[in-house]
Amino acid sequence: MFLFDDKYLGFEAFSLQHFIALLFFALLFVRMLLFRNRVGLRMDVFIRRFVVILMITMEWTHYVWHIKTLGFDMDLLPLGVCAISMYVTAYALWTKNEKVFQVIFPWAIIGALLSLIVADLNYSFPHFRFIHYFGNHGLFLLSNIYMLIVLKFRFTYKHLLKSSLYLFIYTLIMYSVNFRLNTNYLFLRTLPIEVAPLYQFLGAYWVIGFILSIFLLFHIIYIPVYFYNRHRLKSKMIKPSLL
Repeated sequence: MFLFDDKYLGFEAFSLQHFIALLFFALLFVRMLLFRNRVGLRMDVFIRRFVVILMITMEWTHYVWHIKTLGFDMDLLPLGVCAISMYVTAYALWTKNEKVFQVIFPWAIIGALLSLIVADLNYSFPHFRFIHYFGNHGLFLLSNIYMLIVLKFRFTYKHLLKSSLYLFIYTLIMYSVNFRLNTNYLFLRTLPIEVAPLYQFLGAYWVIGFILSIFLLFHIIYIPVYFYNRHRLKSKMIKPSLL
């Protein structure tokens, strides 16, 4: 089957197909933004169920393909930020669980954005691995934005700090787990070559710098959320005066 043909082995970052994949999800984001107030109850249920089923199906198809093609390895365990974000996002989306969303939102946004831009991929389009990689990262990214602007879930600075604390605790756990399993979850042993030079000046303390930079990125992505929250608050204050 052409979707699994090894002739598509080889991926070039920032190639035309890479930019097209990014543009596709950017257009979906714009469409969501424009029609966020026109999603009815039935459409909402359909969208949420469809996206969850699609993400899980692609993820488990990837497991089967990887084991059949390359065999099982520890990197398949769902212990990375993106894998956790996908599964937890799927749960929050299916159940409309706002508290779970408030924990996973910054993990998913930062994890997906970094993965989409610095694509750690070996296959080009139309290989299934390409579709799975960009599909799942793009979907759990948009799913969290959907819960924020369509379902109107709350996300405040307090939630950001709580989510950051959970990630810090998980990072401490995974730092030792990586050495035991000989894995590189959360890039705590080796950084992608595209970003590694940014931390060379820290020497042996690059891990601390990397963790702090993620915390900084959490704050950067909170900036638009902060202004969005202010806009929502103003809208609620204005509406009663118009009645």
